[in-house]
Amino acid sequence: MPVAVPLKITPPAELLTCAERPDGLPEDPQLVAQMPTRLRAGVIRLARAFATAAGRLDRLIDWNAPGTCAPAGER
Repeated sequence: MPVAVPLKITPPAELLTCAERPDGLPEDPQLVAQMPTRLRAGVIRLARAFATAAGRLDRLIDWNAPGTCAPAGER
């Protein structure tokens, strides 16, 4: 009778690196006022998409290796 043995395949190390989050844009009101509205909206969409992807990557890494990526408040 065959015996089922669970296998855990660990991804390569380069796939277990937590997402890097760069500093955002300067919070200078005059600089923001110079950005056209459509451009500002595009930058906001890109930033939200990046945050979603980075969060998803960190959750996937933590699923494979719990505790690897610190929660958002501890970074």
